[in-house]
Amino acid sequence: MAVEKLSVSLPDTVAARARRAAERAGLPLSTWLAEAAETAADLADAHQAAEEYEATFGEPDPQELQAGRAQLAEVGVIIGAAETPEYAAGRTAALARLLGLPEEKRLG
Repeated sequence: MAVEKLSVSLPDTVAARARRAAERAGLPLSTWLAEAAETAADLADAHQAAEEYEATFGEPDPQELQAGRAQLAEVGVIIGAAETPEYAAGRTAALARLLGLPEEKRLG
């Protein structure tokens, strides 16, 4: 795999948190940052895909979403299993922040 060496600037607090997270994960900081960047890029791609879907087909139908969740459950993927409402709300808010959604969309 080709590697491109970059120089980046991070706020001190972000750099410290990234170092701690990398250490906890047992990874070099550059590896941890690469994985974090890839995750953020995946989220940005997913956000764009969702916007394109909605622009083409409109908002997903709640019954179709439920049918999709049922299909996932049949193959062993349980969405929201053993998740408290508080945890789910926090996860949803964090994802909304990462996706750059406006505040009013983060709550609902």
